[in-house]
Amino acid sequence: MSTPSRSALADAASDAVKTPASATLLKPFEVAGFWAAVALPFLYLPLVVSGPATSAEQTALVALVGAHVLSLLLGHRHRAE
Repeated sequence: MSTPSRSALADAASDAVKTPASATLLKPFEVAGFWAAVALPFLYLPLVVSGPATSAEQTALVALVGAHVLSLLLGHRHRAE
């Protein structure tokens, strides 16, 4: 078994230093926001197509669209690495 070279370790350490702590802490929220933005239209699209008949359906539609906008804002910087 070989050990990583010193330059590989130095590169990994320098990459870790370049990433600010705030970016590391926000990463799970970006991922969750991205995937929520992908999934939420499947939840509210049936309400849009059928038309919200009751006030509860209207409230649910507004809440789901609001959550979608929030998830788009939160997850727009997510990059699969």
